[in-house]
Amino acid sequence: MKFDCPSCQATINNMDVKTRRRQGLINQVQCPKCDSWLRLNPKTEAIKMVGLTALLVTSLLNIFLVFPKYEHELSIVGIVGVSLALFAFLKGKRSVV
Repeated sequence: MKFDCPSCQATINNMDVKTRRRQGLINQVQCPKCDSWLRLNPKTEAIKMVGLTALLVTSLLNIFLVFPKYEHELSIVGIVGVSLALFAFLKGKRSVV
């Protein structure tokens, strides 16, 4: 996957990134061209977390049959959650930390 560095405007392949760090749930990468630290836009990061949380909660509720009456509705919410997370990850813009 390629992304554009907002600092130096270079197109960077994800495999070219050598340095990564994690602060809580937030992943940061260092641009190999200009050495600036980048992360997903905070709104995009929040959308990704909401989507993944919806997927996790609905999957656990379906696995343990907590609400068997709402199994199909929970599955739909899980699919919407993973779609949100995937969209945020693939289309999200990076910002300089």
